Amino acid sequence: MPGRSPCSGFSNYAILALVASAPTAVKPGDKLTQTAKKKMSYGWWIAILAFVLGAYGGATIWHSFTAFFAPLTEEFAWSYTAISLAASLRGAEFGIMDLVVGFLVDRFSIRRIILSGSILVTIGWLILSHVNSLGIFYTSFFIISTGASGISGVVLTTLLTRWFKKRLGLALGLFTSGFAAGGFAVPGIVSLLSMIGFRSVFLIFGVAAFIIGGIVAYFVRDWPKDIVPRPDASTVHSGEQTPGQVKVADPGDTAPPSDYTFSKALAKPAFWIITYACTASIFTAMMVTTHIMPYLEHLEYSRQTASLVAMMIPAISITGRLGAGWISDKVGHRRVLVLALSGQLVGVVLLLYSSQFFILVVFAILFGVTWGGVAVLRSIALRNCFGTTHFGSILGLCMGLTMVGTVGGPLLAGWIFDTTGSYSLAWVIAGILLLTGIPLVAMTK
Repeated sequence: MPGRSPCSGFSNYAILALVASAPTAVKPGDKLTQTAKKKMSYGWWIAILAFVLGAYGGATIWHSFTAFFAPLTEEFAWSYTAISLAASLRGAEFGIMDLVVGFLVDRFSIRRIILSGSILVTIGWLILSHVNSLGIFYTSFFIISTGASGISGVVLTTLLTRWFKKRLGLALGLFTSGFAAGGFAVPGIVSLLSMIGFRSVFLIFGVAAFIIGGIVAYFVRDWPKDIVPRPDASTVHSGEQTPGQVKVADPGDTAPPSDYTFSKALAKPAFWIITYACTASIFTAMMVTTHIMPYLEHLEYSRQTASLVAMMIPAISITGRLGAGWISDKVGHRRVLVLALSGQLVGVVLLLYSSQFFILVVFAILFGVTWGGVAVLRSIALRNCFGTTHFGSILGLCMGLTMVGTVGGPLLAGWIFDTTGSYSLAWVIAGILLLTGIPLVAMTK
């Protein structure tokens, strides 16, 4: 038997020491987990896409409408009443379509709804670029409004409620801030109208709708589970999970026990209280934002000052949309909604005394913040009360009913001014509606 080398024992111990000191091998699952932690959740990408789509709708379909009056009257000699009717029809149709779309999102792919909506909006703008009569003008806005229902409120809000739980308020605040941010595009749109004419601007709107809507539809996913490849039945992680992590319940797999059906939600007082409070808020907001310039000019403010205040309100509402959503994630929606409605009420009271510039500034800040907050809190309140399974249908009915405020607020304020020569009664009525809703919301469970 050969003799044993005296160094062999030392070599064995050295090898064992090297092996013990070597870094522990990283398992594939652990590596994926570490990589996933460094990446932003896909849900936030969806929130950003919703922001972009909301900004497009806010800039082209809603906020820029006031800029169409001058070029259309110069071209066709239409009255302001005839042009304004398109805006009223737009509001009424949105209310009806929200009911329809609410049921569709609970039954069909949101990606297809967004794509279909963007195509309809594109067609509407292209037809409007060739407008030569009031009939075509109204028809175009009918098509645009129909398509816009598929790329706005109910659809995108329902999508975000599926992707977010703990940070839903912040996500909805980001999305609705896009709508408000669209107001910043109005000065640029006014410049384009003077440079290239309204027909070319409408054509640009149509092309933009097709491109933006197509991109959003391509990247959006209906549920978190849709972004995870499932080679076999055992892979059932949600969109924010990676292989190797503990399984987390997917909202698309089973409905939580607390979820309500559409009919059961309607049987609860909470639904009607939330709907009433939000209708009062929207009634007041549309009344104020539509008539703020003529009201301030009636108080002998300059047109430039009045236009600045009109721009400040939606711009400042971004703060309320983000802030209210973030705070509601921490303390619950009910307290924040009560505070937002109360702030909006104080803002309307200040409007009665806004002949003083300092009070006018305080009004613009307070009203903008609180109005933006209510816009976000409606969806959060409904989701918290009734769950996500039938959320689209429930939100669609709520938004459809609140459109009564969208249409009625501006019309009532205009009629009161034509009748009395003052807006004071309009602000008082708005204040009473808000005041009635505050204790009701405070008592909801």
